Amino acid sequence: MKLIELHILQSFPATCLNRDDVNSPKTAVFGGAQRARVSSQSWKRAIRLMAKENQPSLFAGQRTKLIVKSMKELLLSRGKSEDTASKITGLIAGALGGLDDSEKVKTLLYLSPEQISKIVDKVLSIKNLEELLKEEKKDKKKKDDTPKELKDVLKSLKEAVRDAADISFFGRMVADDHELMLEGAGLFSHALSTHKVSNEIDFFTAVDDLKPLEEGGAAHMGTLEFNSACYYRYVGLNLELLKDKHHLGHLPPEDMNTVLKTFIQSSILAIPGARKNSMFGFTPPSCVLGIRKTGQPLSLVNAFEKPVAAYKDNGFVEQSCKLLKEHYEKLKTTYNLTSETELWIPDVDMKSFIEGLIENA
Repeated sequence: MKLIELHILQSFPATCLNRDDVNSPKTAVFGGAQRARVSSQSWKRAIRLMAKENQPSLFAGQRTKLIVKSMKELLLSRGKSEDTASKITGLIAGALGGLDDSEKVKTLLYLSPEQISKIVDKVLSIKNLEELLKEEKKDKKKKDDTPKELKDVLKSLKEAVRDAADISFFGRMVADDHELMLEGAGLFSHALSTHKVSNEIDFFTAVDDLKPLEEGGAAHMGTLEFNSACYYRYVGLNLELLKDKHHLGHLPPEDMNTVLKTFIQSSILAIPGARKNSMFGFTPPSCVLGIRKTGQPLSLVNAFEKPVAAYKDNGFVEQSCKLLKEHYEKLKTTYNLTSETELWIPDVDMKSFIEGLIENA
């Protein structure tokens, strides 16, 4: 396996980057100590959104249950009546898992605009479409209920498009039709703090601006939890999978170059948006190890299996970076690990870092 790997250390002040079901910062026990945690799903979404913002023509995937709306708009723009458009979208939605009572597809789908357009165009080209519309049922629970013509149309999701780079990185799951699933070329760990963390509680109040001054007291009060932590996180990229015919093998070299740069930059800089306006946790990584190699993926999280202790008055970052480097060097010696390229931020700037990683990749 040909890989690009990022090992990232990133320190955050008082934040709640990723909440659990009771609105507390997520945690995990590692090395016998409670750590702050941010799920891979949370960070992947942040990476995906940043990549889309920077390169919308290449990273245009939409993860949504509201796919019917986009398809209906396309059908109306192609001259179909409201009634016909509704019937056709119902037919397509049935093949993609069915509609619920609010006209949403039951399964969260991940498609790009080009893929949606392909589906609509191919459905319109079905010779016996009128017959299928007469038989159309909105709640098809069995895969076998999907007409063969619709199954053939959905296979167009495997065809090459230019705007679905993010789907190739993050993958697509379609529980009702495994043939439409796509394995993501990206590998992501949950982010764990390098040190022991205990969540803290913020008690807050809000004042009613129109309340008479002589009346004391707050109009609202409440609590929320937060923590501060230096996280280790891993991002890997399977280059061979990314460049195969089912993923981005069809892209010209200049587009592939742009896709790799955008993904790596977004993986380094993107930050989950939870409580972004009230806690503002937008801090860049303190230390990043980038590796291009051939072999199996390798996490360096065990550098912090023993929780890092704050180093005198210098916090956790300095010691965490030191331990990461020491652990990696020990693994290289023990397991005879080799690589084509190794680069460190801040030893090099980010532009040089990214260009070095993707050179001859």
